[in-house]
Amino acid sequence: MLAHQQALTVTSNNIANVQTIGYARKVVDYSAVVLDGTGAGVNIDDIRRITDQFVTRELRLSTASTEQYKAMSEIYSKLQALMGDPAANTSLTGKIDSIHTSFSALTTDPSLSVSRTAALTELQNFGIETDRLQGQIQSLRKEADSKIASEIETVNKAILRIYDLNHEIISATISEQPTGELEDQRDQAIDEISKIVDVKTYPQGDGSLAIVTNAGQQLLDFQPRQLVYSPAASVSSETVFSQISLNIYDPVNKTLEPNGLPLDPELTGGSLRGLLDMRNVELPSLYNQIGTLAAATAEQFNAVHNDNIAVPPPASLTGKNSGLAGAEAHGFTGQATFYSFDANNEIVNSYTVDFDAVGTATLNDVIAEVNGALGAGTLSLTNGVMAMNAPAGSTGVGIAQDATTPSDRAGRGFSHFFGMNDLIEATVETNFETGLAGGNPHSFTGTTDFAFRGPNGEVASTFSVDFGAIGGTMTDVINAINTGLGTAGTASLNANGAIEITGASGYEGYQTLVVNDTTNRAGTGLSFANMFGVGQRFPGDQGIDFAVRSDILASPMTLALADVDATGTPALTLSDNRGALAFQNLSSETANFATVGGLPGSNVTLSEYASQVLAKAGLDAARAESLQSDRAALTGVLENKKQEISGVNMDEELANLIVYQNAYNAAARVITTARDMYDILLNIA
Repeated sequence: MLAHQQALTVTSNNIANVQTIGYARKVVDYSAVVLDGTGAGVNIDDIRRITDQFVTRELRLSTASTEQYKAMSEIYSKLQALMGDPAANTSLTGKIDSIHTSFSALTTDPSLSVSRTAALTELQNFGIETDRLQGQIQSLRKEADSKIASEIETVNKAILRIYDLNHEIISATISEQPTGELEDQRDQAIDEISKIVDVKTYPQGDGSLAIVTNAGQQLLDFQPRQLVYSPAASVSSETVFSQISLNIYDPVNKTLEPNGLPLDPELTGGSLRGLLDMRNVELPSLYNQIGTLAAATAEQFNAVHNDNIAVPPPASLTGKNSGLAGAEAHGFTGQATFYSFDANNEIVNSYTVDFDAVGTATLNDVIAEVNGALGAGTLSLTNGVMAMNAPAGSTGVGIAQDATTPSDRAGRGFSHFFGMNDLIEATVETNFETGLAGGNPHSFTGTTDFAFRGPNGEVASTFSVDFGAIGGTMTDVINAINTGLGTAGTASLNANGAIEITGASGYEGYQTLVVNDTTNRAGTGLSFANMFGVGQRFPGDQGIDFAVRSDILASPMTLALADVDATGTPALTLSDNRGALAFQNLSSETANFATVGGLPGSNVTLSEYASQVLAKAGLDAARAESLQSDRAALTGVLENKKQEISGVNMDEELANLIVYQNAYNAAARVITTARDMYDILLNIA
């Protein structure tokens, strides 16, 4: 009777928990009581939870995968909202198309101030958009980082709860008490972790469970671990996020061991994996693609602007720090003509430098030739900055490319290379093709500290290059970097003098970090990292503070749209539309884009590249959403299978209830009959 009473209690509890999430139905296991070979009733051996460990394990792993892509999809949705409709005028492609349209309008009458203002405004608006997007991408990275910290707190609490439940289950097992309800609570806590981290469990032989990640990292055995992480206070392109570490926790003294194991590389699923991927890979990739687009836009427009002259011509042209010194080889081929003009836009004097001529070897030689022809002090190089000032007897200056053999160093003309008449400025240089060859002196002093770091915070190598301790050429620099990288990557100097560092097989996605840089090239103040664009901030930061030069934006008539007509009177005219035509032609001019952030390299126009950037972002978002949907469908199938096995079936439980009630009543009737018989016997006596 007592056995059937307990069975009734178990069945009633099953029925009561029919809607309880995570509840696994319980069944009673009977065994016959035998005394001296004769049946003497029934005992309850065990009250079992009905579960399928295989289904439970697969469900948890599927849940982890679903939550991984759900976390990514949520961030992608916000990103898509920020980037807008690719077909709209407000998108990156729309703004580039608007730039080309407005500059095309200049060809009709370049003397109109309103047309110039409209063109410059569209160019400025593009810079405002890239700056906005870059800022928003970093905000999304900060949001992901904050969520990582929040998810870690949830996991830590669940691990400690499971640790406590393990001890309660062990105690109940020793006392031969039912553990089903405690196991339900433990499974719910494990399920909570499985949404954040991909986990598996295995029994430890005493009723307790150990928890490991799918890759085998221990979260809990006989001692609990805690995830340790410090979120970044602020996030920029140069932020180096700390790794999540697993540290052994002493629950008695509530202390953590100081040294733990990195968890980031071990995660293969869960919302934590999705957040890490978005913060470390996906968002930075888009950031770098937008920076690359901005840099290419600046390069194309600056090239045209440097090839033309404003009317009236400016009194001076001042470049940016090139890192070059006067005593080194100029590195140019072809020809460029240097002009001085009077107030009537007539040529006062001119001199054509033939960079291929014997005797014109260094930048100082070039400067001496120009100054000898136009006047002392006309051309100067100070701390890497090339400048040209109107000499006595003139009011303006200009530099023009030779039509047949234009000057060229690393694909840029003389004025363009030094940025002497740039239209667009940015905080970060937009071109790192220095024109240096392997045999050229590196001319650096100081030391640069590097780290070659993976997307999960793995550090393949850390090394320093002391430029005073290595050989004196660029080849020596490349060799020193390759020695530091070891087998993890390869550095090379391309034909245009840019340093390229690529990860070896197994090190894809690794980045070169510049931890510290005290270098100075030839006394110009330009560091190694900033001259060659090495470090986390490149190329993404090229899309930050992208703007039309402030003096031109304030005075649109200073936009350089004219070319020199040496036989004309005057030599420069405001109605000259050759510069405007050159700007118009940029709509069909292609540029070589390297592979950036998973977007394959290509030779396309600015508009086409912008379309590729937006298309890839859209495809990545759609992929995350599709994978989330697929994994959710599988999770639903496994959840239904689990419910079929572990869920409470009301019809079955009600049938059991009737059986146990009848058995209880029958047992009670036996006892009642026996009692009546004893009463009769006692009365006879």
